[in-house]
Amino acid sequence: MSRPKAAGVRSGARKVGGILAGCVLSLLPLCIGQGAQARALADIRASGHLNIGVNPALPPLAAYDSRNVIEGFDVDVGTALAARLGVSPRLVPVSSSGRIPYLMAGKVDVVLGGLTRTPERAAAIAFSAPLYAEEFAIIAPAVSRVGGLDDLASGRVRMVEVRGSTAVPFLRTHAPKAPILLLGSYPDAVRALAQGRGDAMVDVIEYVGRFLAAEPQAGWTIQRGFAPAAGEDCVGVAQSDTDLLRVVDGTLADLKRDGTIQAAYRRWFGVSMATPAEGRP
Repeated sequence: MSRPKAAGVRSGARKVGGILAGCVLSLLPLCIGQGAQARALADIRASGHLNIGVNPALPPLAAYDSRNVIEGFDVDVGTALAARLGVSPRLVPVSSSGRIPYLMAGKVDVVLGGLTRTPERAAAIAFSAPLYAEEFAIIAPAVSRVGGLDDLASGRVRMVEVRGSTAVPFLRTHAPKAPILLLGSYPDAVRALAQGRGDAMVDVIEYVGRFLAAEPQAGWTIQRGFAPAAGEDCVGVAQSDTDLLRVVDGTLADLKRDGTIQAAYRRWFGVSMATPAEGRP
């Protein structure tokens, strides 16, 4: 749900946009209430389980399999975190809009689900070191013959984008003349492209790629490497949980060092990490 050397842009969250996002996030503590409190690390260990927020509507990060069991990259990472704590993983389904409220309300101890670090979100929760970097791609039906970012900037290419994605501000900055048709979901956007309602799409190829298979007749072309990282996805932790954050960071460092994160990424995304994410965001 890919990059040429365009000017520097790190747009951050795929699902939070600009001023509105900042307003919403600034109100979260008031909406959640004063009684909510994250569990301390000692409480998590005493309970015997780690509550892990994952988004089953965002494959390959998480999705229900044929047995109605959630699986995916985030599940592998969350399970490894729980193992390091010596507790069992307890998966809690969350939506994109519900991830941070669930964390701040103490309904989950950690949250994943393509959680890109942004200044607005960082004012509300703590972020781990990055799991991986997102990469933009230009995705187009073969008949479109889109040459690259310069073509998009010309204003001749009709774009189809998902409302609220980080691709939208990217295009408005780097291709302000491009007409954009905004739709509500990736399946809708891919279908619109296949039907000729637009010429191309910019988004994170690792997320969009699996939706392209539904429209094979389009003969999709994918161009990467034209933009800086679209953002870095992290594990979210309550700001008060400094001990838990330390354990999460230490575990992620170990999992990167021994290749576990990279292997899980290849397993679920089907490609190697284009930009290995290191250090803190």
